[in-house]
This record gives sequence, C-alpha cells and structure tokens, in this order.
Amino acid sequence: MPISRNALWISAAALLLLPALMSMLGLGLTSATEVVIFALACMALNILVGFTGLVSFGHGAWFGLAAYAAALAQLHLFPKSFWLPLAFALSTIALISWGFGYLILRRRGVYFSLLTLALCAMLYAIAFRWTAVTGGENGLGGITRPIWMGFDLEEKFAFYSIVSFIAIVTIYGLWRFHRSPVGSVLLAIRENEQRASFIGYETNRFKLIAFVISATITGLAGVLLLFNNRMTSAEPISVVFSGELLAMLVIGGMRSFLGPALGALFYVIFRDLLSSLTEDWLLYFGLLFVFVVILFVRFLMFSFFLICIVVCVVLLFLCIVAVAGVIVVAAADVLVFVVDAAVVVVVVVVCVK
Repeated sequence: MPISRNALWISAAALLLLPALMSMLGLGLTSATEVVIFALACMALNILVGFTGLVSFGHGAWFGLAAYAAALAQLHLFPKSFWLPLAFALSTIALISWGFGYLILRRRGVYFSLLTLALCAMLYAIAFRWTAVTGGENGLGGITRPIWMGFDLEEKFAFYSIVSFIAIVTIYGLWRFHRSPVGSVLLAIRENEQRASFIGYETNRFKLIAFVISATITGLAGVLLLFNNRMTSAEPISVVFSGELLAMLVIGGMRSFLGPALGALFYVIFRDLLSSLTEDWLLYFGLLFVFVVILFVRFLMFSFFLICIVVCVVLLFLCIVAVAGVIVVAAADVLVFVVDAAVVVVVVVVCVK
C-alpha cells in the first residue's frame, strides 16, 4: 500500500507544533532540534530495516563520520560556512558507503548485521585513537553557525527553522522514493529476495542503492547535530549509539513511514526528563523500552477494553441519572399536587367551620 500524502501534512504540522510541545514539557528548542535530527536518522535507517529487511547494527558510523567530515571541512577548508561543509560531508559519506556497501552486501541476514557491527567498532577505534585528526576523547570543537540570507544561525529558533526546512525536504524525498519503482522493488526484496531475483531484478544493486541513500541521510543528520552542538566526538560512531538508533526505530515502528520519528520523540523526551531526575536514567529508559516492545500490543488491547468498559459505565451512569431525573421530576409534580390538594382541603375545612 503506497504511503499517503497525508504523511507530508502531518510532518509539516508536527514541525510547527514541536517547539510548543517541548516548551510545555519544560524542554527547549535545542531538544526540539535534536528530535528532528534523530527522526531523520531513524527514518534513514528504516530504509534498510523496515523497507528492505536489512538490519544494520552499525549505522551510527555514518552519523559520526559525516559529523567529522563536516567539522574538518569547516575548520580547514570552508571557514564560517554551513552549506559547503554539509555538501562535502554528504559527498564523502555517499562515496565511502558505496565502497563498504559493495563489500558488505555480499552477505545476507545475520552476517550482514555482524559486518556492519564490525565496521562500526573498527571506525570507532580509529576515531578514538587518531587524536591528531579527530581530537580523540575530547572531540572537535570550534564549530560556528554563520549568518545565511539574513538568518543568524547562532540563534536557536533560526537554526531550528533551517533544520526543519531540511527535514521537510528530506521527508518529501523519502516519500517519493518509497512510492517509486525502486521502493517497490525494495519491498519485494524484503518479502522474498529470491523471488525478486527470479523475476529479473538485480537485488544487490537495489540493496546498494538503499544502503547508500540510507547512509547519506544518516550522515545529513550527523552534520546537523554537529552544528547543533558546535562540536563532535567519537561517541556517535560507537556501537551504543547505533543501538540507540535501533531502539528509537523499534519503539516507533519499523514498517511505518513516520513511526521512527515518534520513536525519536519518545527517546529525547524521556532522556531529558529522566536524566534531570536521576543519573541512572538509562536503567529506567531501558525498563520503558522493554515495556513498550514486549507489552505494547497487550497494553493497546487492555486500553481498548478499558476504554470500552469506561464508556459503557459512563453511558449507564448517564442513563441512570436521566431515569432518576425523570423520577424526581414526576415525584416533585406529585408532591406539588398533594400539597395543593392539602391546602385546598384546609381552606375548605376552615370555611365550613
């Protein structure tokens, strides 16, 4: 079933209302910007996981590599620029992911997942130890947001506006991509790759296209987070961050177009709220994650029946109130009649006497 155009309107409305929602929860524009960025990364990962059936355990590698590429580009090649480091990073990620994807996609299933995990671990070790280039555990700082077309990107609202514009354009591109013939072939590969190859599709080529597009959009999210934080480190390349992306994806729904965005919203809200209450927020977030994954369907069924019961009880109560109201009105009328009759009798008796 093709993705409805309503998804675009829902996305635009969500981007407009997100700052107000985060403000109501006591969070700021920085958190709202992170929600949009992580939503892009999760929707990019969903190209592989949800629409192609390829589970990547190392997608954070593209997120972190793009951030490093953009940071180095601004520090050494394009100072005080936003779009040129962004373009440089996306071109770099597209090229590198094409090379690695050509090799990794020769394996299927769990072997593909393990190769992405190994790639992520290898790149994290390089980024963490190559201090002269990456800054090691201290990361790379000194990133600036320039003024573009009269918008000072150092201001939070201006930067959120730019990120939202990039996000809605990217979501529109993903919407067109999933509705295209290539998107249909990817769904066929997800359902049965062998049958897709039997009817003449070169499945490896289509999987490589999905891999490169997914990695590039994930890199786009990494660059936006770089400018949001004005620095980057090796942490996004770690296996842990890749697991967080998968967790957001699972929470929101792997076969849904906008589901990953909901997962990102859930993650950022509970991360910020729980971390403000306790240092062990990951423990409670993990418990919430387990609850959502294991009990979500049962919770929905329980909620449905609970809502039905509540509605029935409310309707029964209203009926009782209505019937009681009718009885009370009738009793009041009878009482008034009796009182009037008694008064008439008293008057008659007095007159006779």
